[in-house]
Amino acid sequence: MSGKKSTWELTPTKEKISLVALKLFSKKGFKGTTVKDIARRVGITEGAIYRHFTSKEEIVKYLLSRITKDMKGLIEKEVLKEGNIRAQVSKLVEILANFAFDNPDAFRFLTVYHILKQNGNNSKLPGNIIMGMFKNAYMRGELKISPEVALSLIIGSVERLFILWELGIIDTPRKKLVEELKEAAVKALFGC
Repeated sequence: MSGKKSTWELTPTKEKISLVALKLFSKKGFKGTTVKDIARRVGITEGAIYRHFTSKEEIVKYLLSRITKDMKGLIEKEVLKEGNIRAQVSKLVEILANFAFDNPDAFRFLTVYHILKQNGNNSKLPGNIIMGMFKNAYMRGELKISPEVALSLIIGSVERLFILWELGIIDTPRKKLVEELKEAAVKALFGC
C-alpha cells in the first residue's frame, strides 16, 4: 500500500457504519452482507444502525453518493483540465490506479456496483463523465477506436492491475506500475 491514510477513516457513528459496510460490501457483496453483519462489526445493535439509515439500500446509496462525488471531483479537477486526449488518458489512468491503491474498499465497491458504466440518465456519474470525454475525442477524430472500447480498456486494465496487486502477485513498486500502465494505455489507444 502507499502508506496514505484512507479518506474513509472517520469517527462519527454514521461514518463508522459506512466504513464497515463498505468493507463488507466490497468483500462479500451486497446480498452477502446483512445489517446484522454490519452491526456486529461496528459493535452496535441493529436498531442503532436504523437510527442512522432506514435500510441496507440506504447505506449503499450513501456510499455510492460519497464515492462517486470523490471520484467525479478527481476526474473534473485532474483529468478534464488536461489539454488533449492523450494527456487526459494518462491522467485518468493515474487517478483511477491511485484511487484504487489508496482506497481499495471503495474501489472494490465501485467495481462490484459497476458504477463506471452508464446508469440511467445520470450524466454526473464518473463513468458517464469518462465516456463523455472519450465520445468528444472520438467526434473530434482524436480517438480512432470507439469510446466504449476505450472505456473498457482503461477501466479493465486498472481493475486487473489492482486485483493482481491486491493478491500480491505483483511486487513492482506502485509508482512504476502506474507509470507503465499510463504508457501502455496511451500506446493502446493512440498507437504511439
